[in-house]
Amino acid sequence: MFKTQNLYQNDEKWKNTKLGNSSETIGGWGCLLTSATMMLNGIGYNETPETVNEKMKKAGGFQGAFFIPSVLPFVWPNCAYRDMQPCENSPAPIAQIDAAVAAGKPVILQVDWNKQAGIQTHFVLVKEKKGDDYTLYDPYKYGGDGPDKEVLLTARYKYNGATLAKEISAVLWFDSYSAAPPEPPKMTKVPAPADKFMLYAAEDDLALRAEPSIGGFLWKRMVMGTELICLEPRTTAKAKIGVNGQWINVQDPTGDQGYVAAWYVSDIKGGAPAPAAPKPFGSAQDKPASISTTTTPAPAVPAAPPKPLPAGAMVFIPTEELAFRSRPEIAPETLIRRIPVTEKLVSLDPPSFAIEKVGVMGKWLKVRDQQNKEGFVAAWYVNYAGGSTVQQTAASAPAAALTGGATKVKATMQAVAFRKQPIVSDSTLIRWLPLGEELTVNEPGGEAKIGANNQWLKVRDAAGVEGYVAAWFVGR
Repeated sequence: MFKTQNLYQNDEKWKNTKLGNSSETIGGWGCLLTSATMMLNGIGYNETPETVNEKMKKAGGFQGAFFIPSVLPFVWPNCAYRDMQPCENSPAPIAQIDAAVAAGKPVILQVDWNKQAGIQTHFVLVKEKKGDDYTLYDPYKYGGDGPDKEVLLTARYKYNGATLAKEISAVLWFDSYSAAPPEPPKMTKVPAPADKFMLYAAEDDLALRAEPSIGGFLWKRMVMGTELICLEPRTTAKAKIGVNGQWINVQDPTGDQGYVAAWYVSDIKGGAPAPAAPKPFGSAQDKPASISTTTTPAPAVPAAPPKPLPAGAMVFIPTEELAFRSRPEIAPETLIRRIPVTEKLVSLDPPSFAIEKVGVMGKWLKVRDQQNKEGFVAAWYVNYAGGSTVQQTAASAPAAALTGGATKVKATMQAVAFRKQPIVSDSTLIRWLPLGEELTVNEPGGEAKIGANNQWLKVRDAAGVEGYVAAWFVGR
């Protein structure tokens, strides 16, 4: 059972509040916003639809009235958004939903609230399984609804056969990193130096922590390109950039201070973390006690080059400490090691197979770790490493325009950046695209770029907004 307090989008307190950046209201169209608010409160926060609406607006979590759930973890770091799984044209994944609900995880479902033709979209939060049905936290208050009134999904939403498999048209998978967010520690602010040394987040989801360790309290997650003022001496910080296990004390654009992983920052805007120069052999830190400083070390044996990756290989990050296994089987003998949440994994499955597994209970992904070892991880404990450069070869695509209309592409991962210009910067971000959103190629010869690494593709979304996406994060 997932426990939270029922909130209603049509509550008098906020029903007339404008939803996102639109003229619509929370009372009329705020079902997903209100379901997400109940979900956040169930994992330890204290929000209302009105406060979540304002915070998501500031974080770029709306396009008009369209609520973008993948932005939630950037505002509420205890929230993990896995994926949205459409099932309008296929049976809903009831076994996976059951497993998540039994584990106390939050699951939001899309249902049809009206008997008119097509799906009249409404979102509800699952409370628990009851027989062959789900009891709900329904964000829309009908007459007679109240805290003690049980709401069954197929009793209320029954326009497509009145069975769970048919009434559920999409599933939004969520999780949390702990039962409740830990109490934030008291921090003393350090004055920012007059001679500012600027650093930049080199990856999306960069964590700002209260202490210099992955166990430190998580203040927030930041998008790639976020400008950070270094609070340490320039020479000290520069020696750490790109070094695994090192942390740098910084201040973000809002004035919040903490520590970031030095291996995920750069001193060049839009650049990757610079690799640290190796220490000379014989230094006090590296010299073995039995070898004098005049001993000439044996030449290092070059590491074997990594195997070539499949075209379109995707990158994942664990949502929590993750078991890396020799076989897709949970058993003591299959465990290779535990993978921390800071480590990236490269999928060895083709994207078409990997995408449908991510976030799905019982599915496994074949991956390569940062030590170039291959193995398997539970797909329900990983998320897309949005914004990271996928190492892939250019996918074969026809150079000429296809006949029969404009070429369409889809976002092949969650939270693909849609930008005004082909430049990675906060100022160029239009919005984050959800997995599977369809776009129209809007440049001559653009078809040849689809899937190509380090290429930008000019596109147009369904609302007619033009912009650019990383070509390696879209496919046909």
